[in-house]
Amino acid sequence: MQKTDIAILGGGIAGLWLLNLLAKRGYSVLLVEKEALGSGQTIASQGMIHGGIKYALGGFLSDASETIAAMPARWQACLAGQGTLDLSAVRTLAQDYFLFSDAKLSSRVTAFLGSKAIESRVTRVGESDRPEVLRNDEFKGRVYKLQDFVLDTRSLVEELARPFQNRIHTGSFNLRVEAGKIAAIELDDNSSISARQYILAAGQGNGELIKQLNLPVTMQLRPLKQVIVTGPDLPRLYAHAVSLKAGGKPRLTITTHYLDDGAPCWYLGGQLAETGVEQSDQALIAQARSELQSLLSWVDFSNCSYRTLSINRAEPSQKHQKRPDEPYAEQFGNTLVCWPTKMTLAPLLGDKVDDLLQFTPEQTADIHLSRPVSLATSPWSIGS
Repeated sequence: MQKTDIAILGGGIAGLWLLNLLAKRGYSVLLVEKEALGSGQTIASQGMIHGGIKYALGGFLSDASETIAAMPARWQACLAGQGTLDLSAVRTLAQDYFLFSDAKLSSRVTAFLGSKAIESRVTRVGESDRPEVLRNDEFKGRVYKLQDFVLDTRSLVEELARPFQNRIHTGSFNLRVEAGKIAAIELDDNSSISARQYILAAGQGNGELIKQLNLPVTMQLRPLKQVIVTGPDLPRLYAHAVSLKAGGKPRLTITTHYLDDGAPCWYLGGQLAETGVEQSDQALIAQARSELQSLLSWVDFSNCSYRTLSINRAEPSQKHQKRPDEPYAEQFGNTLVCWPTKMTLAPLLGDKVDDLLQFTPEQTADIHLSRPVSLATSPWSIGS
C-alpha cells in the first residue's frame, strides 16, 4: 500500500488544475482517471475563457456574469507565467473574441453594450478592426470586441499533465470503501493507494462515485448538442452571433479549430446547441445551415460537411436545473466533491478547494506511477 496526502479522481480541467495547484502548495498528490485525460466536457469545450457578457445579453448584469468577470485576467496572468499556475506553454487559438449582431437588435441591449457598467469589458469596433469575414459589404450589423479569448483545450490538458507524468494513472480503478469512507484506491495494475484526502473531480463521473459513497449531494446534467462544420474555405472566426430572436442568449457561438491536416472547422454552440438536444441530428444540421446562411450569407458553405456532438454539462443540482453561478466544492469526511461548472471558473474552484483543506502537507514520498499517460483526442479530429 502506497500513501499520499491527496488523491484526485478525475482528469479533466478540474482535476488537472487541482493537481498542479496542490502540488505547488507542497502536498504529495496524484490523480487517477478511468479514460484518457480531458475526456468528456474538457476536450469537448470550445476553449473560451470568458468574462460573462454572454450571460448579460438580456441587457442587465446577473450573478453569473459578475462571478465570472475576473476570470479572463486571472487566466491571462497564468498564460504570461505570472498567475496561480504557469500556463505559458499553452497554445492560444485567439486572443480576441467578438460579438456581432444582425441589423436588428433591441435598443436595451445596444444601450447596455455601450454602457459605463461594462465599458472595460466590451468595445465597439469599426470596420477595419473587425474579423475579416465581417468586413463584407453585405454585413449590416454591429461588432463588439470582448475581453474573452480562446485556448486550445488539448494543449491545456497536455501542459497541465506534463510535469506530473509519474503522478497520473489513466486506466480503470476501484474504490475500497469502509464505514462509508474511501479507504483506498485499487488500480488495475493490482497496486493500491491510500490518501488523507480524496477529491472527486470527475465531472459526470462524480455521479457514480457519490452514489457509491452515499454522499448527501446530487448532480444534474444539462445536455448540449454542438455542430461541427468542416470545409476547406471556412474563414477564421471567434464570435457570438446575437439577434432579437435569440432571447438574451447568443444565437450562435462560433470558434475555429483545425483538423490534423490543418483544415479549418467551426464548432457551433450557443442557443443552437441548447435547443438542439430536442432535435434529430438531421434537423439540427438543417437548422445550423439555415442559421449560417441567415447570419453570413456571403460565405460559401457549399463544400462544407456537418456532424453533431452531444455533451453533458455536469454540475451540482439546482432548482429547475438552472446553471450554477459559481464552482462547487464541499467536504464530506475525508472526501471533497467539486465541479467547476465551466472551464473558465477553474481558478475560482482552486481557491475554494484551497480554503477547504484543513491539514498541512506531511511531505509523504511521491508515488511514481509508471504507465504512460493517455490524452483525449479533440472531437473535430475524430472521424475527420
